[in-house]
Amino acid sequence: MTLLTTHNPSRPLPEATASELMRIFIDQDTDALLVGACLALLAQRAPEAHELAAFAEALADVAVPFPACPADAIDVVGTGGDGISTANLSTLTALLLADFGVPVVKHGNRAATGVCGSADLMEALGYDLSRASSDLMADLPLRHFAFLFAPAYHPLLGRLREIRKRLGIPTIFNLLGPLLNPAQPPLQVLGVAREDLMQPMAGALARRGSLRRAFVIHGKDAEGRGMDEASIEGPTVVVEVDAGQVLGRRVLVPRDLGLSQPVAGALHVRDRAQALAVARGLFAGAAHADFRPAVADAVALQTGLGLLLHRGLGLDGIGAAFLEARARLDRGFTLPFPPPLGERP
Repeated sequence: MTLLTTHNPSRPLPEATASELMRIFIDQDTDALLVGACLALLAQRAPEAHELAAFAEALADVAVPFPACPADAIDVVGTGGDGISTANLSTLTALLLADFGVPVVKHGNRAATGVCGSADLMEALGYDLSRASSDLMADLPLRHFAFLFAPAYHPLLGRLREIRKRLGIPTIFNLLGPLLNPAQPPLQVLGVAREDLMQPMAGALARRGSLRRAFVIHGKDAEGRGMDEASIEGPTVVVEVDAGQVLGRRVLVPRDLGLSQPVAGALHVRDRAQALAVARGLFAGAAHADFRPAVADAVALQTGLGLLLHRGLGLDGIGAAFLEARARLDRGFTLPFPPPLGERP
């Protein structure tokens, strides 16, 4: 408790201090108002890579472990917090990658401030969020997909959910979520809502010993707003992390992939029901009434990035990987888990 009153979180924290601060945050005896005030202070500046890594390590120490992870598994995840309310592009990308035979260990939660979180969509599609780790391990070689529901692996974070909701702003936990997959997959596509946070996030990933390679991405929509997704409306900045090193930046431009400007709002969803309809349209293929070509383009672009990571290829191959994923979406694809009885997505 003394740390909260003696050190100003609006200034960079030494690693040991950051670790101790996170332990205080998750302590059930810490005053919720004080935690909220500290989170608000932290939100006023961009964190440094060593702080993010220390926060994440402190949370990993008290998380429920996942038994094992395939050597070529991937996670596709975003920080959230862009306020744009697009379809669940990262989750849909993860499902499509599984259809390609890429082992996906997706870590996610319900929406904190957005319209529909990854767990909300998965549950609506009929996925059992309470599946045991042993069942998830069995799913990976058979179905190439496992969804790790965050509250089951990070029970001590439950008390912070209400604090974050009351604050109503993106907090440090938006950034930490993508770093907390208990399976620690060696490959990752990580979307960041703010461009100034790309380097700290990439630096934090580089410090994770289990990570082999990652793309940290940030897109701009048609109005220039930042997205925690690859963009088909504007440029996408990609920072590569490889073998513990943060490499250079690369900018992907939609027209270089043959993409024209989509209709305004083509990626947006207004509520969970619409997010579910858009997802089901994507699974069914281009002939379905709810199939949105713009969503298919966005998902194909992110899937292309995931395929490059899985195949050990560089960004020069993004054009071919995008077209390969887009063709699969036109045909439609099968969910890597059985839908509810009597339902077909």
